[in-house]
Amino acid sequence: MTVETSSGGSPWPNRIILAIWFVCFSVGSLIHILVVAKYGLFANDPADPLPTPFVVVNELFTVLNPLTIALLIFKRRAGILSALGVVALVYVLNLALMVWFWTAKQHLHVAWLYLNGTMGVFMALTARRLWRAAPEAKALPPATTPSPT
Repeated sequence: MTVETSSGGSPWPNRIILAIWFVCFSVGSLIHILVVAKYGLFANDPADPLPTPFVVVNELFTVLNPLTIALLIFKRRAGILSALGVVALVYVLNLALMVWFWTAKQHLHVAWLYLNGTMGVFMALTARRLWRAAPEAKALPPATTPSPT
């Protein structure tokens, strides 16, 4: 895993930013995996159920978070795009949940803002820097056919 710099400066700021990204997605992965292990896949509290689409999208993070970590390690630019997509999905899900909680229960759902909201803003502010420092994807070698001789 290399962290290059676009300006020839120290790679440490990019390494620190990537480490924060890894911690964020690792914590998210761990939490979602533990919830699935404890309650099962697509678990919903019968006493206080959420609409099924919210539960399904939330369970996607059990796969998307570890996938993003793997992409950040092996295919940096694809990982950056995946991270931004996952964060955008988190925002969409939680904004929709805010509307649902307010209309169904007159409850203001803001707990997600502290961690997920801060993480999303940080990633949006640092993605361009990581993108510029990421090594370009190498082109695949041309497909060749074996010589008949």
